[in-house]
Amino acid sequence: MPTVTIDEVGCRDCTLCVEICPTKVFEDDAGKGIAKVVRKDDCIGCTSCVYICPSRCITVKDYEEQRPFFRIEENAAIVSKFLQRMPAAKVLTEADYKEALKDVFVRVKALGDSVTETMGRGQKAVGRKAGQLAASHLPEMYEGKDLADVLAKMKHRFANSFDFDATIGGDGSITMKFPKCAFGAVVTETGDKIGEAVLCHLFHEYWAGLVGAFTSKNYNIEMVSTGNTCTMKLTVR
Repeated sequence: MPTVTIDEVGCRDCTLCVEICPTKVFEDDAGKGIAKVVRKDDCIGCTSCVYICPSRCITVKDYEEQRPFFRIEENAAIVSKFLQRMPAAKVLTEADYKEALKDVFVRVKALGDSVTETMGRGQKAVGRKAGQLAASHLPEMYEGKDLADVLAKMKHRFANSFDFDATIGGDGSITMKFPKCAFGAVVTETGDKIGEAVLCHLFHEYWAGLVGAFTSKNYNIEMVSTGNTCTMKLTVR
């Protein structure tokens, strides 16, 4: 049975949890200026409150996390066959992709700059948290038997955007060489230097958060080299 709690010290009484909860577990205590758990037995473990809380002061335990298995390629192929419709990716032409990339370059660059402008030194935490949250949308990685299997599944999933070769060290560290990185094209196109651009720093943290979510570990990042081929080393903290 799910158990939900609120750290009252961190609550800023924004009432977002009260509004989003589908089973009305929370109520606003206007007198104390905090949200309170008033119907704990009604919690269904959807964790909507956890993701929407700006103070990160809500915790849900003892629930079974449901993975979005419809995102697994094999399952997507079955759905495509059932619907008798081709995925959009197979309909788009090369010209369509090139036109879309022009827009993507500008938007991704603007996104990186806005994160830095808003968060300052906190940009690394944003990148790592983004990786942790993105992991829930890649359920097949959690099916990996061991670290090598997880990395093989990641290599397959990201082959078209972040191709890499990985080596696992005896201490559990992971060294990854990226001969192909989608952000490298964005950074070069927008006039920044690979390895020093905001997007690079965000991606490094994102990748560490992603791998950490799949392995249940926390990693330090060391960029061994940057350029046409970037090499990243993740070491268990």
